[in-house]
Amino acid sequence: MQNSLFCYGTLMVPKIINRVTQRVVQPGTPAELQDFGCFKVRQQTFPGIRPANGKTTYGMLYQELTSADIEHLDRYEGYLYRRERVRVSTSTNDHTAWCYLIKPEYYPELLSDMWDYQHFLNVDLANFNRR
Repeated sequence: MQNSLFCYGTLMVPKIINRVTQRVVQPGTPAELQDFGCFKVRQQTFPGIRPANGKTTYGMLYQELTSADIEHLDRYEGYLYRRERVRVSTSTNDHTAWCYLIKPEYYPELLSDMWDYQHFLNVDLANFNRR
């Protein structure tokens, strides 16, 4: 079975999603999720998203993921997140896709600062890849 996944954080980096799924994943398509904010997680370099009226989370839509890919991704995302279906938009269409949302009980771990993908690439990625 094929799955789609909307990623908004570390998994937007091809090297990371390929390492997690243990294969080369087809390149993603830029997409956005309306009414969700992408926030820094306390003492972490990765983000979490939660509902936030008027906010937009930008990310990548990966398609043609296998059930095995999703199992690997579930393990990678861990206890802070739950996988849910969301509706995202690309430049051409709307899509239903899986997305890892931070569980409500962990909302207190989200800072008020928005997570910055460019900052992650420029500052945090080198240390993140050493994990």
